[in-house]
Amino acid sequence: MKKWSLLLFLAMAAIGMQAQKPWDKGGFETQQYRNLFVEMGYNPMAVERKLQEVFNDVFTGPNKVYFEVGDTLGYISDIKNHDVRTEGMSYGMMIAVQMDKKDIFDRLWRWCKKYMQHQDGSREGYFAWSLKTDGTRNAQGAASDGELYFITALIFASNRWGDDTGINYKAEAQHILNCTMPKEYEPEQRGGFGGFGGFGGQQQAGPQKMYLIDPETMLITFTPDGFGQRYTDPSYHIPAFYEVWARWADDGRSNYWNECARKSREFLHKAIDEKTGLNPDMCQYDGSELQMPRFPGRPPGQAQGQQGQQGQPQTPPRNGNSNFRYDSWRVPMNIALDYEWSCADKEWQRQYGERIQNFFYSQGIDSFVDQYRTDGSLPEGNEILQAGGFRKLRHSIGLVATTAAASMMCSHEKSKEFVKALWEAKHEPFEDGYFDAYYDGLLRLFAFMHLSGHYRVIFPKCHLQTGDVKMTIDPSEGGKILSYKYKGQEVISQMPMREAYGSTFWTSPQKEWNWPPVQEYDKGAYKVEQNGNSLVLTSEVSQKLGFRIRKAFTTDPKSDAINVTYTIINESGKEKQVAPWEITRVPNEGLIFFDAPAEQITPTGIIPFKTAFKAAWYTTDETNENRKINADGKGWLAYLNKGLLMVKKFEDLKPGQPAPDEAEIQVYVNRGKTYIELESQGAYTKLAPGESLSWTVKWYLIPYNGEAAPSKQLLKTVNKVIKN
Repeated sequence: MKKWSLLLFLAMAAIGMQAQKPWDKGGFETQQYRNLFVEMGYNPMAVERKLQEVFNDVFTGPNKVYFEVGDTLGYISDIKNHDVRTEGMSYGMMIAVQMDKKDIFDRLWRWCKKYMQHQDGSREGYFAWSLKTDGTRNAQGAASDGELYFITALIFASNRWGDDTGINYKAEAQHILNCTMPKEYEPEQRGGFGGFGGFGGQQQAGPQKMYLIDPETMLITFTPDGFGQRYTDPSYHIPAFYEVWARWADDGRSNYWNECARKSREFLHKAIDEKTGLNPDMCQYDGSELQMPRFPGRPPGQAQGQQGQQGQPQTPPRNGNSNFRYDSWRVPMNIALDYEWSCADKEWQRQYGERIQNFFYSQGIDSFVDQYRTDGSLPEGNEILQAGGFRKLRHSIGLVATTAAASMMCSHEKSKEFVKALWEAKHEPFEDGYFDAYYDGLLRLFAFMHLSGHYRVIFPKCHLQTGDVKMTIDPSEGGKILSYKYKGQEVISQMPMREAYGSTFWTSPQKEWNWPPVQEYDKGAYKVEQNGNSLVLTSEVSQKLGFRIRKAFTTDPKSDAINVTYTIINESGKEKQVAPWEITRVPNEGLIFFDAPAEQITPTGIIPFKTAFKAAWYTTDETNENRKINADGKGWLAYLNKGLLMVKKFEDLKPGQPAPDEAEIQVYVNRGKTYIELESQGAYTKLAPGESLSWTVKWYLIPYNGEAAPSKQLLKTVNKVIKN
């Protein structure tokens, strides 16, 4: 049946030979994301492995920057500067929620809450930007990009995991948002960013206003207090984040946040050089150069600088703040993110993507350096910002990563070379010993997430609960059942590969669409109607088949079962014949069984089902081949693993009712110790234009204390369950 066939491989190779075509709609609208690596010819499985390797480099490998503290806390450290920064912590939270790593996310947030976030006073809700690894604060002031990421990551966590698992993520995001509204504060003698107060300017006497977003320009501040809120940093501008706030923060400011997004896009036009595509490290709100000395205590890229002597500014020959350097690296990737999610400024963004890649290409795809003046000339002397004790221009992997991410916006052939350069780049120390596991590592991981389609708008999930049973459904990706739990224990597969987790729905027979599954109802977004424990999801019409799918979920409090009713609607304008097909992935472990003699299973012997007590039983095994069987059961299919018994009840088909070459029950075993698909199908039915068919599968999940082996007791339990 499956998965990466020669035909698919050849198709992907052909795509890789074609010019890339950026999309015209963003993830907010389509909920779809490009895997640019695959489009350019890389093997899909190799891409997934590479992404996991890069993630492991940051979080678990020998050069990791993530460290766990006790049973509940964790932090990300800028190791070369020996501190913990809001930048790294908020980046880590965004990565964790995107990669569905709830434990890492919660550990990072608890550390932030305990040590970084001010719980009272004029800075309440804000986060101290730099701390020692033991939680001691190096500074009290905030860096505005930290708050930007914290808020967005918390909203996504609420959307992904809900707010009833120990942390009310949305409430935490709303608290930060409310605290960032303009409010009076009394400046400290050495207040502001990094404890430096005025950054070369005199503090004004008396109360002042503190704000994350400048009220006049509606642009994000460099720091939300002192001199730092008089200017901005182009790398802090991610307009799509404001759109996330507008949709899901529920703070009553949706129109305001949408306007902030619009203003931010306008600002980027002004801040970026029209010839080179380069942007300054910091600038005025109108995009013009910032004329002020450089303080080494600002958060390098936050900008990878040394902290130096407190309060002692550096005065370079030129104003290095107007150069493209560490913070600036993030801008190509940030604009690519806005393009991928919103596409609200697509024409300019496409031009920008090719403009900045053209500049770096002109400098040598394997030799461009990491700091420039915005006119493209090289900085000199102290104008070069030092990092980790070194003052040197380098071909840094962090900038290799962000320029590759810009390929999402590009159609020129050069974009493939940038992607190839990232794929082949090794993150290892330079000859002089300089190595940045932190900033370079995080930007590299973000770029791989972008280019593999794993950096997404996380839409709210839907949850149904009856008794101790909870089901989670994702309307944004094919209306898939993501999770099915009893008292928090999961029973279905959670493998982080698109075709290897959750439960989905297809139309049968497969020969009508071959592979991959039909986009509109396997991966596309469904419209949602939810009323308590009743949920209805409706797909778009399949362009290929002319069907629309509706999924209705209801709970049965009497049995704590969940009914899933699938409706196929023929909107093609001509008569069609079709059957419903549910596919549920489970781990390759445990016991699978149904009511049928194993001798009637076809093909014979391909999966070692055995007959016992007039039923077919399969204790999971492992081979190097994909295997699939068909069977005629009696309207139920069961799976037992780790003390949980899942039973699915559906219509018992008579011979001749299934679609051609299909069956009432199917079991697919993926090669290796990966996952298994439990599949059931309804009757093959003719539908006139406008007609529909409905088919219900009743899901049960109960604890079972017996052995995971064939027994009369197990069959008796199933028969008792399906009578409810």
